[in-house]
Amino acid sequence: MTTLPVPPDTYHSEALAVDPSGRYIVGSAVVGQSSDDYPVLLWDRERLVEVDVPDLLGPVAVDVNRRGVVIGNGRDGSLLRPWRYQAGAATLLPLVDKADEVTAEGINSRGDIVGVGRTPAGHMYALLWPARHPGTVRVLDTPPDLVDLAGITDNGTIVGISGSYFDPTSWLRTPAGAVRPLTGPDAIGAAATAVGGHWAVGQIFHDGVLLGLRWNLRTGRVVVLDRRLDSAPTDVNARAVVLAGTTLQRGSTVVTLPSPSPDQAVGGRAIADNGTVVGFHNNGLPGGVRGVRWTRC
Repeated sequence: MTTLPVPPDTYHSEALAVDPSGRYIVGSAVVGQSSDDYPVLLWDRERLVEVDVPDLLGPVAVDVNRRGVVIGNGRDGSLLRPWRYQAGAATLLPLVDKADEVTAEGINSRGDIVGVGRTPAGHMYALLWPARHPGTVRVLDTPPDLVDLAGITDNGTIVGISGSYFDPTSWLRTPAGAVRPLTGPDAIGAAATAVGGHWAVGQIFHDGVLLGLRWNLRTGRVVVLDRRLDSAPTDVNARAVVLAGTTLQRGSTVVTLPSPSPDQAVGGRAIADNGTVVGFHNNGLPGGVRGVRWTRC
């Protein structure tokens, strides 16, 4: 585990996402204990860049791809708005309707971005900002009662959730627009939360027990994750390694992210294909939460 560099006078920092290659990491910080300065941070290997997102309040990074393109969301008045940072400049993503609240949810290696819009009446719909057509946005056909999107794979497959948070059904949408269900054991509805390679992970309440799940998006096959994982799965990489809080599952092996001390909390947020995990470490001191990276996981 190594601590990521931060701006001077940083009170708090956290790493939130990593690209599949492990080169780029994005996160957030609080500069000054009583400050309203909350910069978005981008680490390119060991080089730190502060991402400036003009015209939005409280911008937060959501994802980064292997080209170093960062996406995130911020507030324009009372509404959430999505943005993209590329080649040193941040731009707002186009909207279907300015009255809607819109968030970016994921980006793939070629730069396709998916997100969710919400109308003032509460109707939710899926969006795609295609890399091949910069400056455009499409509303996607998805199953009704959209709840959220888990992400987009490099071939353009999108994974999402419909129904409700209490009774979810997950699905994948192929690049051609075909939709197939992703179910849990006994074909019961489940909630997918993240994608990586041709895998997706999520969870389900089954017989009163919370189970972690992993789907093969090529075959639709689902497996129940090891119950030794200490939380619901938060990410998966192209090698099918699952990250869940402070634990990882590789095949049938479960390992725990190391901490400098048993009484110092750590947590993983995302995992790259090379085994790099990013997240946070809390040394127990005031403001002592720092963004960190684990390697060779």
